[in-house]
Amino acid sequence: MRWGKSKDPEPPDGTWFATGVPMPSSEGAVETLDRGAGGGPGALAAVDPAFNADAFVAWTTTVYERAVAAWNARNPEPLRPVMASEVWDSYAQHLLFVSTVPLLRAIMASAHGRPTLVGATADGRYQSALVELAAGTDPAVFAAWKMPDEHKTWTERWLFQRPADCRTHASGAVAACPVCGAPAQPEETGRCRYCHADITTRTAGWLVTRTQTTLTTMARMDERLAKIKTDKEERTAIPPAPVAAAPLQPPRAGPPMQPPRAGPPA
Repeated sequence: MRWGKSKDPEPPDGTWFATGVPMPSSEGAVETLDRGAGGGPGALAAVDPAFNADAFVAWTTTVYERAVAAWNARNPEPLRPVMASEVWDSYAQHLLFVSTVPLLRAIMASAHGRPTLVGATADGRYQSALVELAAGTDPAVFAAWKMPDEHKTWTERWLFQRPADCRTHASGAVAACPVCGAPAQPEETGRCRYCHADITTRTAGWLVTRTQTTLTTMARMDERLAKIKTDKEERTAIPPAPVAAAPLQPPRAGPPMQPPRAGPPA
């Protein structure tokens, strides 16, 4: 996973570490959101009259709950339908790699997040929504592991984007179930009649394209584990075959041998 300092303003209690990138040609709009200068829900409602900010935020809660469940089961697959492929690949690698450390897995598997829509924008190519989550660890887990305060709470930002022509279904649901792909005709329970996923508040086309966190311990551990893995691979690598030495040169020719002198006649 490629973690690194983002160019965004640093949060008051740490540094943002990010994975994933905004959709191509949307960097300017996203930078505006990162600065806190973007519009609110009205920017999306102007192009999508059925967009409902409360329903959207409720849906982002389910996305974060999917992430928590993925950490708990050590299985990133449930996040695939709601993440762009690039960010899912990185997030999945990070999850599988870091969750080998019991302490870190315990932190993420018991996390909870309270989302807030902090900015939104729409242009000719994409609609973007920046959600900030006040995240924390379950108090019981915090106490059991005797974790330092820096692990107790943190902030996450999840960037959701979709193509400009996407529209929310009038019912607030999507046209197709994002989990199994079947036609989205929810039962009275609000679940997909085929795979039983909750699809009542899913809005069409949204995917996570970037995640950010102030939980820098996770990022540092990710980098440390990656280095250990690289070092181990280098130590166990098969050395290249030795280069054959140049053949020995034949001895230099000496001066021509002289015939033996004839002695005096007997």
